[in-house]
Amino acid sequence: GGTQQQSTTTVVVGQPTASHTTLLYRSSGDHFLTLSIVMTFICIFCGGLLPAVLTVAAIFVSLSAKDDDLRGDEACARRKGRIALILNILSVVLTLVGYAIIIGVV
Repeated sequence: GGTQQQSTTTVVVGQPTASHTTLLYRSSGDHFLTLSIVMTFICIFCGGLLPAVLTVAAIFVSLSAKDDDLRGDEACARRKGRIALILNILSVVLTLVGYAIIIGVV
């Protein structure tokens, strides 16, 4: 006689596990860059050298804040944004004080 071979087939039925992908889109703030650029032009044409230097510094600080924001360092970006705003405010104050001195109000 002959021997019979038995064949066993195993079927594994499974579903793939769910995977979730989260995309984070961070809207990078302006960090007063536009204000700094506008104030630079105003100070160049209407103000003086010192206010213009302050607004140019504010541009660089704003750009640095944007870089920090893109890297995810929100606290540093906010701090540098405030510094840029303060530099712009100082340039306005210096321009007004300069005009007051020229006009003779002070």
